[in-house]
Amino acid sequence: MAPSNLNQVFFANSATLLDDAEAFNTSAAVGSSKIGVWNVDANAFIDIAAAADMMSLNRIQLVQTMPSGNPIASPLLDTKDIKRIKYTQYVASARHTIAATFGATVPAGATYMVKIAIRTAPTAYAGYDQLSPAALDLSGSGIVFPLVGNFSAGRNINPVVEIAAGTTAANCGIAVTNAINNSSTLSKIFTVSDNGSGVVTIVARHAGVVFDVVAFNTVSEASVITTSTTGFDAGVGNYWQALSDEKSQRGRYGNHNRMYFPIGFPEFAVSGRAYDVVEIQYEHDHPGSTGIARAGQLNSIKIYIIDTAAGSTVADTVFLGASAANWGVTNTERLF
Repeated sequence: MAPSNLNQVFFANSATLLDDAEAFNTSAAVGSSKIGVWNVDANAFIDIAAAADMMSLNRIQLVQTMPSGNPIASPLLDTKDIKRIKYTQYVASARHTIAATFGATVPAGATYMVKIAIRTAPTAYAGYDQLSPAALDLSGSGIVFPLVGNFSAGRNINPVVEIAAGTTAANCGIAVTNAINNSSTLSKIFTVSDNGSGVVTIVARHAGVVFDVVAFNTVSEASVITTSTTGFDAGVGNYWQALSDEKSQRGRYGNHNRMYFPIGFPEFAVSGRAYDVVEIQYEHDHPGSTGIARAGQLNSIKIYIIDTAAGSTVADTVFLGASAANWGVTNTERLF
């Protein structure tokens, strides 16, 4: 079996980095974990006070504190093998939203049929972990997505309500709202509201859910709504993304699912916290490197750093060097 790339995930839940005044095995609580850059040749942490750029060193090691004992660590890295450092500012996730407007009273001799077609379901890693699938509920209600199956091309079609003849446009919106809220399944997938004038707004609860809304006259088969859609945007550095990355890569630093049962492993992604993301890609320097990818291939380190205002963290200069002014303001990429 071919070797796989080494993809590690670290968390800086503190706005300050480890420095040489702290022991290498400095401990910190999960919610205030720190990261540091170890200067291998000087046998010390990078000099934070001097605002040093880690790329000015020869050999480094990225470390992250644990609640006790030695930190998690990257392989020893020659900075000449680092090919890319990318900083991405936090962007909040946007849930898929459709506002549907009913334009007229249901005509005599007909009804309006309303359906929702779910095109995609949550696929982030956190949704497959038995302890954290509710993390994908961006509505904040902690609800687990209730369906399984094939969601491609809108194949999961859910009848919502059939609206009787003579129902005004305003009451059509109310009927849809009540039907969703009173459904044991649909209420776990969507939040819904109406404005009292025939406009009903349906919002997916979960990250990754995309859907369509259709409403048609059962006699003429013509559509009876107009829709406005705000598409799902995953964003950057959200809790569900950080948790998914942490869990999916846990085996890379020696803790697989139930490998050490019943001893758990701390989770450093903090619910409700916003993170900026630093990605470091480095080449495997065969045969001297401790990375496990083939020679010439890239390994990666992803660091979730607590989102702070520009200039309020020392991590900017350490990772961005001369581009540090962009920290907390925009996205920056350094190629070497």
